[in-house]
Amino acid sequence: MILWPWIIFIVYLSYGIPSLILYIMTFYIIVRHWKEFDSSFFQLYMLDGFMNLLTFFINYIKARFPTLTCHECILAPIYRNIDNFYILEFIMTMNFHMAYVQYAITALIALNRFSIICNYLFFEPIWKKLSWILIVLAYILPFMSSRVVWDYPMRVEYVDETDSYAFTTAMPIDKVFDYLIPFMITTTCVSVFVNVTSIAIVNQMNVQVRQEVEYNFIRIAFITCLVQACGTALSVIRYYNMNTSMAVTLANFIPFISDGLSLVQPWLLVTFSNVMRKKITETVRRNQKTPLVTSVVPIRSAAR
Repeated sequence: MILWPWIIFIVYLSYGIPSLILYIMTFYIIVRHWKEFDSSFFQLYMLDGFMNLLTFFINYIKARFPTLTCHECILAPIYRNIDNFYILEFIMTMNFHMAYVQYAITALIALNRFSIICNYLFFEPIWKKLSWILIVLAYILPFMSSRVVWDYPMRVEYVDETDSYAFTTAMPIDKVFDYLIPFMITTTCVSVFVNVTSIAIVNQMNVQVRQEVEYNFIRIAFITCLVQACGTALSVIRYYNMNTSMAVTLANFIPFISDGLSLVQPWLLVTFSNVMRKKITETVRRNQKTPLVTSVVPIRSAAR
């Protein structure tokens, strides 16, 4: 087993585990204190978070665990026999499909913030009623493109040179990217334009009004959009330089950008939301102060 994949995997875990814990913690806080977080932004945050975690786990199943699984490792039987189940097709399809979903949701959140700035009283109730429908559509509609993955044979192969496993497919890469790349560019341009416009509008408001329009949430949406823009740029450069050394080099950065788009949200939320930080602090302190309750059971002498 080559050492380098393990080093990369440890790097993945070094930020993946804390991010996963923080995601779960923010979910818990939002649900527990929903009266204080009852807004369309937090609805979208929760729904987006579930999609991001799905993407995160699929990446581990498809790309990370296989590179660490040797022929005799504990996961080897799983990857040797995964071809016999439809889960292989599902994982391969989701690998492309979730890119559509993530980019679409990022654009939706940008539009949410912009509309709330324009007319909170009108748009907020609409978003609160329709958010889940829009997220479901963002998940379902991309199947019109990503379903092409199912049309090609795929399997998991053992690579003797690296003593590891790899997912392979006979599908030409352009079958998906011919549609995915334009979609990524379009949604990224929409997200950037809408977020920049939102920030420009808010910057003209006084401090009190900025707080009322939830300015910090706009900053969260904008930073997420910047991560998305980096992913788009790398994907476009890689696509138009296929089968070159540049494409191979850029491929090493794609997983980190994907993780950034999947995992950055809880960190941004904790950074920019005073209420979230306060609730997390209160929860942690309350758990630390919870006394350990023990019961003392008298032991009768055996001689009695």
